[in-house]
Amino acid sequence: MGYSNYPQISFLIVNWNGLPVLEECLKSIERTCHDVEYEVLLSDNKSDDGSVSFVRQNFPQVIIFQNKKNLFFATPTNNLAKNAKGDFFMLLNNDIILKEGAILTLLKTLQESEQIGAVVPQLLYPDGTIQPSCRRFPTLFSLTMAGLGLDKIFPQKSWKMKDWGHREPRFVKQPMMSAMLIKRDCWSDVGELDAEQFPLYFNDVDWCKRVFSRGWKIKFEPSARAIHLEAWSGKKLGFKQAYFSSKGMYNYFRKHHVHTVFSPKWFVLVVLILSFLGLKGFAFGSQLIKERIKKKLSAQETLQ
Repeated sequence: MGYSNYPQISFLIVNWNGLPVLEECLKSIERTCHDVEYEVLLSDNKSDDGSVSFVRQNFPQVIIFQNKKNLFFATPTNNLAKNAKGDFFMLLNNDIILKEGAILTLLKTLQESEQIGAVVPQLLYPDGTIQPSCRRFPTLFSLTMAGLGLDKIFPQKSWKMKDWGHREPRFVKQPMMSAMLIKRDCWSDVGELDAEQFPLYFNDVDWCKRVFSRGWKIKFEPSARAIHLEAWSGKKLGFKQAYFSSKGMYNYFRKHHVHTVFSPKWFVLVVLILSFLGLKGFAFGSQLIKERIKKKLSAQETLQ
């Protein structure tokens, strides 16, 4: 088995200048899917690093969709899903490396119950340590706790589930979409990603919220594992990453929790967003200053 015109699984990958990581991602699909019929669909956000030509030359079976501009994540993913043939959609970041047997394990888990609409693997950092990838749905209270550092004192109340080690299988509310296997029936019932309000960040939070509202379940299966380089493409956005993340957070709460600007909750939300942007802006500015100082010192050493 392998690449097929009648696939069981459709891999959906969005790429933006991911040449350094794409090869290992695509190779890992081939290694872990030798017992599964599948297809790979890749949406490229106008990369200028040779990603498309590399994939065409080395992975000719991959179906490529080239966008005229960077459409971020949600829109390309929705477009790929519309063109996918499989009964299952595997949303996969280009910085994911699947471990042997991961896909079969996820597939078996997904078929355990009709109520399970999606399943995710245990994610690992490149050094092999566990990468926390599941969360509770965010609330203004949990975000405030995190901002004040109180989630470390009261981990059972933390948004990022700091009271759980990600070592045992369980049903979860909101895992990252970096690697998620979804039943086509679930995707069709819940609907596609909300690209208008969440083009880059928080589209996974919103989608998972809708999953539960429709009565589906999402399972975390640690016996399926994958290495995740984490935000490999997003980091290249610089401060724009913080902007898009803040915008996604704001839109999420406006959509699901804060329905009017005349609510005290709206004031709390705005304060949280501005605080987050301020901290990220300070960190980004500090990093730029450090890099400039380092370059100047290096230039002076060269002249000497």
